[in-house]
Amino acid sequence: MAPRASSSDVIAWPPPSAPDADEEARTQRLQNEADAKRVSETIDRAIQQEKEQRKKQTGVKLLLLGQAESGKSTVLKNFQLCFAPNTFQAEAELWRPIIHLNLVRSVNFILDTLAVQRPTSPSSETEKLRRLRFSLRPLKQVEESITRRVSGANLPFLPVLSETGLGQEAPRYHPEKASEVLVRSGMGWKGFIRMRRGSGAAMKSRQEQLDDEGNKRTLRACADDITALWTEPDVQELLKERAISLSHQPGFFLDDVDRVTKEDYLPTPSDILRARVKTIGPEEHRIPMDSNSDHHGKHWIIYDVGGSRSQRAKWAQFFDDVTAIIFLAPISAFNQVLAEDNSVNRLADSFKLWKMISGNKLLASVNFILFLNKMDILDAHLKSGIQFNRYVPNYKDKPNVTEHVAKYLLDVFIALHNQCAPKKRKIHAHLTCAVDTSSTAIVISQIQEVLLVKALSETNIL
Repeated sequence: MAPRASSSDVIAWPPPSAPDADEEARTQRLQNEADAKRVSETIDRAIQQEKEQRKKQTGVKLLLLGQAESGKSTVLKNFQLCFAPNTFQAEAELWRPIIHLNLVRSVNFILDTLAVQRPTSPSSETEKLRRLRFSLRPLKQVEESITRRVSGANLPFLPVLSETGLGQEAPRYHPEKASEVLVRSGMGWKGFIRMRRGSGAAMKSRQEQLDDEGNKRTLRACADDITALWTEPDVQELLKERAISLSHQPGFFLDDVDRVTKEDYLPTPSDILRARVKTIGPEEHRIPMDSNSDHHGKHWIIYDVGGSRSQRAKWAQFFDDVTAIIFLAPISAFNQVLAEDNSVNRLADSFKLWKMISGNKLLASVNFILFLNKMDILDAHLKSGIQFNRYVPNYKDKPNVTEHVAKYLLDVFIALHNQCAPKKRKIHAHLTCAVDTSSTAIVISQIQEVLLVKALSETNIL
């Protein structure tokens, strides 16, 4: 029988901690808390200093609002062209891969459409189309190569946010439109391209430069076949049957194939305005006034925010201390639905957004500038026979012509604003075609005058 343990042999559980260890842990915990507090206070001070510094900065702060594909990025580029033309032109070469990417995606969209549904002709797919589909296959590789170069990613497509906020990949094929390159805000696609063009680039960048030259040679070699595909009657008939209008979509260059595929091609301002790269997330752009301006040294600070449903919740963070809001309504989209929800008409969505912005009390003292944009596409739609009153029954039997439709929509937007605005406010409204640099420059000049008058009145000069 085992001997019975004495009371001195019983082990207490849990064992008591050593006094020195407890005190050391407490001291360390208090030190960590103090360090965390100092870091937090430092961050808070930095944020406050940044806010105060921004308030002291001279310049006009504009916020561009509107649904996706309303023309916000094109309007931004117009401001850059007007106020910083030298910088705008100096960056022209950086837009070449974007324009080439826009072009090859249009071609690959047509090829994918042909693969899904052959043209309706007595002989089914012609020998010519089969040859073109085969000869243009290298453009798939060109598309992926340029996308990686622009996005700096290892995958041909970046993840984007769905309506639920979950990550998903952008599809390669959409039944009605060519896909777009997606770049998250702050990634700086221009910076990626600059780095890879630099003489001190690493081996990987030199290889990508070789890839770039290869892509240009491939595009040039395929130029005639691209034109042949685009002008092929069977292709045009198929697109017409599917109600697909590539020429009215962002980044359309199929009518400029011979020019944009030349070895010495340098994008023109018009090309840059039409080029399309979609940024996910808000971006701040600072445009210095040109040296010959009366306001040299000041900046136009323009916030370009996403217009899809998943990004609209971020708009409010830019309402503070903004000089004016430019709201863009793409009135040519009266016969289209949202990409995020095909049960919602895009024009009806613009009305809803406009009412929400107009009625926001935080913006009661902010200048409102309304762009009824894409007048050129609206005109083309109406002239093609599309009946406006089929989609907007309240228009009734008024003339189906651009002048009357635009006037009707202008009256509706102004009436909605007057119903919702927290106080009386003048609306500066413009009928615009953002890809028309001449007419848009006139509008920007008018905006500049309006905001200058406001600034002078606030300083009691007027």
